[in-house]
Amino acid sequence: MICYNKEDIEDLKNHEGEYYMPIALFDTMQYKLVRLEVKWAYVACLNVMLKSPSFDKDGKAFIKDDHPQMIEVLKDLAHKKVDQEKMSGYIQELEEQGLLERNGRDVYLKKICNVF
Repeated sequence: MICYNKEDIEDLKNHEGEYYMPIALFDTMQYKLVRLEVKWAYVACLNVMLKSPSFDKDGKAFIKDDHPQMIEVLKDLAHKKVDQEKMSGYIQELEEQGLLERNGRDVYLKKICNVF
């Protein structure tokens, strides 16, 4: 799995708008079977990572699986009630869909890009 790295984070920090959303996550057949709430959870995780990333020894960006800001961003994006239990479920689904991997409490997001 190709994860976001330090250079990717720096590039994405310059996006326009309040939140960065990888269009391919919503517009390509590759992610058609991923539930909308789970896609919003990915976007929430990514935007928290853009604001306060940590980097491992290989330069890959990650966030902690219980970062409180993820819930706040997801509430704003999805316009619905979200708590830590719900967020943990979304993270589990993201992992099952191959959109993130965990190393202990560290969450690494798969880099989303158009394949065509």
